[in-house]
Amino acid sequence: MTLTTLSLLAGVAGASAFVAAPIGATHQKPFGQGSAVADFSCDLPPVLAPAGDGLPSGESLFSSDEALLKQVRRHQAIVQVPSICYDDLGDFDEDERWAPFYDVHDTLAKTYPVIHKRMNLDKVNTFGLVYTIAGSNPALKPIVLAAHQDVVPVADVSTWTHPPFDAYFDGEWIWGRGSSDDKNSLTALMSAVETLLSNPDWTPSRTIILAFGFDEECSGYRGAGKIGEFLTERYGDDGIALILDEGGLPMQLLGDDTLFVFPSVMEKGHVDVWAELHVVGGHSSIPFPHTGIGIVAEMVTALESHPYEPAVLKGSPVYNHLVCVARYSPQDAPEIADLLRKDDLVKLTAVFVGEGGDAARYMVQTSQAIDLIQGGQKINAMPEVVTLGVNYRVAPQDSIPKVQHNFVKYIESVVEKYNISVKAFEGDDDYEAYVSELASDGASADVNYDGLLVLQGREKSESTPVSPTSGPVWDVFSGTIQHAFAFEGGRVVPVGEIMNGNTDTRHYLNLTPNVYRWTPSRQRGSENIHTIDERVRMDSHMEMVRFYYDLVRNFDGAEV
Repeated sequence: MTLTTLSLLAGVAGASAFVAAPIGATHQKPFGQGSAVADFSCDLPPVLAPAGDGLPSGESLFSSDEALLKQVRRHQAIVQVPSICYDDLGDFDEDERWAPFYDVHDTLAKTYPVIHKRMNLDKVNTFGLVYTIAGSNPALKPIVLAAHQDVVPVADVSTWTHPPFDAYFDGEWIWGRGSSDDKNSLTALMSAVETLLSNPDWTPSRTIILAFGFDEECSGYRGAGKIGEFLTERYGDDGIALILDEGGLPMQLLGDDTLFVFPSVMEKGHVDVWAELHVVGGHSSIPFPHTGIGIVAEMVTALESHPYEPAVLKGSPVYNHLVCVARYSPQDAPEIADLLRKDDLVKLTAVFVGEGGDAARYMVQTSQAIDLIQGGQKINAMPEVVTLGVNYRVAPQDSIPKVQHNFVKYIESVVEKYNISVKAFEGDDDYEAYVSELASDGASADVNYDGLLVLQGREKSESTPVSPTSGPVWDVFSGTIQHAFAFEGGRVVPVGEIMNGNTDTRHYLNLTPNVYRWTPSRQRGSENIHTIDERVRMDSHMEMVRFYYDLVRNFDGAEV
């Protein structure tokens, strides 16, 4: 999972609270300037407990020490497989680094024999896994529960407290790469469904699909991209009732009586801008005033001096979450409630960002990260080619063509200073249309000078449509969350959120408007995703298994 926001608006809504982002009663409509805004009051659907299917409760099945130790063994088995997705992986039959994914498949088959007996398994594009058990009622659309098999690389094994692929259990935590992202979901989903299917008298009314990609950490094109095509061919556009994948934020208790839960209902856009500068080289004993690296460094300075502006858009996930906070915890957020009443979005944005810091800022602002620079081949030869990679996560008020145009605009003084011509995003129709609309501003994307800068936009995905937080599917989802995490004397408030990163669901958006990204985990349920000493707390993991078990049961009994 690419990183989402890990801390939010603690100061505004109380010291222990996250302010995340719900969405109103719009169905798959992206938000931006000028978009229509539906009224939103943050009404909660009824709590929904599974009933009438004759199955034992999740609490009775997954709360004992014996159940915990069984789950530890299951999770250790999959974490111990080093199924790493490298950015430069080659073809399946030529690159031996794909070999661990065969071990993933063998481990799952050994650990979950009932699933492999009762569900049909399709292997999509070699390593993608799609498990299906047909429901008895073909009128009910299937549900898709998703996770990914791959993990990010380990930079330095020696820096870990416990070796990253030992899956060491210390009595509370399992330590290991992927123990949280995203084998935590993978193990929990498989375990919940294995338990359901172990009852020989139970057959679902609704078709259940488990979809596991294998290159989510590399954008998912070979895994979820092909699985999406497979599911579309089988079920058609809008042929699925619900898709649930990883994401969201940990649950947070506000005060002592309101537990906010944050499934993501929208993902920010994404584009990587690559700039390749070609200049004349030469012997370093007679250097130019600036080598290509120096010129690119000036471009970096120019880019970083133009950060994007934050904006809380009315009707957006963040705005609607603040509505929820103002309704259910007004005593903890009086300023938020006042600014909402005054409809003062400028100050609301300032308060949200000021109190929440960068974690909150980048929920409502386009981010720009200079992540890669390469240049030079020899210490005594000036570089002839220098490459710069800049990662953008695009907020709804902006767009990918706007970001690309601004890239050209902000470095314009540098390329003019050094007589460099620019070939900007050639063949990109969206960019060219955007520039054509802005032609009167004087920005130029092709000036004939001695050097050459080639710009390309890669890994492009616009902000996703917003999934609904009203209607029958949301009611079942929210009602299950409220049941699964209920506590005495308090309420559970599921509210939508915007994700800074992207998940495999970007490849499934045509299948249903009801796409949610949520790993059902409490605060400190896991630690150190994508870095040293990644680990998951196993009592939190057991709550995940119980939730998935109840979710399948509730959707199986629902007429949605």
